[in-house]
Amino acid sequence: MQCPHCRSEVEVKAHSFALGEDPDGTWQVSSTRCPACDRLIVDLILKDVCTYPAWPAGITRARPDAEVPADLADEFLTAAQVVVYSPEASAAISRRLLQRFLSDQAGVGGGGLADQIKRALLSPALPPYIKEALQTYMELAKIGIGNDKNLHPEALAPAEPGEAEWLLDVHELLFELYFVQPARLRRRRDALEETTARLAAARPEAAETVAPPDDQAVRSPVADTDGPLEGPPEDEVEEDG
Repeated sequence: MQCPHCRSEVEVKAHSFALGEDPDGTWQVSSTRCPACDRLIVDLILKDVCTYPAWPAGITRARPDAEVPADLADEFLTAAQVVVYSPEASAAISRRLLQRFLSDQAGVGGGGLADQIKRALLSPALPPYIKEALQTYMELAKIGIGNDKNLHPEALAPAEPGEAEWLLDVHELLFELYFVQPARLRRRRDALEETTARLAAARPEAAETVAPPDDQAVRSPVADTDGPLEGPPEDEVEEDG
């Protein structure tokens, strides 16, 4: 699971305590402690029905990475905070966000949400796993050409089981694809360029070897003479007898 406090991926085992029963069902409290940040995570559980985050209150998803534009991140968080209290409201916020995202970021144009998703499924720019997630959402939410979820995505409409949570999953995938991965790649490229430039600056330049001009070349004494070799001066020659 991901800690709602520090967003670390941790493996923990929650402890559950029975509270009692009422006309709504059987109530429990579940608690655990994050091994990364040492903070408590407490949920109020209506057994076999739903889970209400008690601490930290109302948070079911971590805030998107800083690379995600603030307006999109805020709308996503709003949908995540209300999902346990009103899946219908959460799904409506997420559908509105999805319609805007597909238009502005994926470039599939306007129109109804169903038409946008169908054009996205045909787009060569989207990877198969994103298309599969969008196709699953259409089938899960039962978005038809003439219903409110298609024509008025922001309208409150009965949410199918799992619809609101799946929409949040879809948004996290889209954020990762369009904002987080490109930013991560840019940081790695910048770091690589910085390292390459630093190594190039520290590398000693190879000394250039300049050949001397022909008229200054070192030549042997023998090669310098234009005529026959001369003997020692006459006064140095010993006379015979």
